[in-house]
Amino acid sequence: MNKVVQISILGKISGNVNADEMIGTRITLKKMYSSSGEVLPFVSARAIKYAIREALKERGFEIDPFVENPKAEESLRLSDSGNPIKFVDNDLFGFMVTKGKGEIARRRQAPIALSYFKALKDTPIKAEFAARFPREGKREENPVPFEIEVAEFIGRLNCIIYENVGKFNEKELEENMKKELEKIEENGKKVYKISDEERKRRIEAFCEILLTPSYVLPRRTNSLNLPEYIVSLVVLSKGGVLPVFQYLDYDFENNKVDIRKLEQLVNREEIKEKIKKNDVKILLIDYEGKINKEIGENNGIIKVSVKKAIQEIINFL
Repeated sequence: MNKVVQISILGKISGNVNADEMIGTRITLKKMYSSSGEVLPFVSARAIKYAIREALKERGFEIDPFVENPKAEESLRLSDSGNPIKFVDNDLFGFMVTKGKGEIARRRQAPIALSYFKALKDTPIKAEFAARFPREGKREENPVPFEIEVAEFIGRLNCIIYENVGKFNEKELEENMKKELEKIEENGKKVYKISDEERKRRIEAFCEILLTPSYVLPRRTNSLNLPEYIVSLVVLSKGGVLPVFQYLDYDFENNKVDIRKLEQLVNREEIKEKIKKNDVKILLIDYEGKINKEIGENNGIIKVSVKKAIQEIINFL
């Protein structure tokens, strides 16, 4: 059995989130361009992971401080500690421990994958004018003008959680780490696992931070940036990843979640069949309370609270 949780989130982002680079006196915004020429600002997956790491740290989890390996190449000298038992982010987001030249690195494929938090449609980018003023005692100096690119957009963030959170294979661990873990067999393979209690604690903390949301986006310029969630789609699948992300969309013409696309999702024959067999469960979190009777249990989508969705994910994994 290959259990997977897929989460798709629609939310509003405002300001200069995930600042890119300084061009002249302008602080630019990270953005990409579609094949049709649309400008799509985004927050990188790396920035979101950083924000979640900080939130995990605030909850008392130990976060990898990184270590320096003098034997590694210059670009890889600062690397992960590679201790997923001690450091929660090494477990959730994977790691790569670099070694000497020509040696194979020890690595872990991340059991949690995140996409960009990217705008759904063409978004105007505006320039906000500002200035840096001299501090006290230097009032004779002139202020230094600069510009900040800002935007407001509705974007989508996708996430996949695999069932190997808190579970590790032989190659991911050092010999001394294996002694601390329970050894089990899954699908004919040896697996080392942390305690059920700690595993549950890690999954719960990550899901609470992501779904509430309770993380502050980094790489901002001077303003506080928090995503404002509109809706989340949570799909629990016993048979691996499913094509569901494209069905959570926003109807900009009517200023609401696109219900028709959600109907298309549950009307796909393979999805219908899996729901009937209890191999797939689809949950919907409505943060704004605007999706009323349009979505009901009869069509295969169950409206739930954030707390209920998190409990469902924990029980499933």
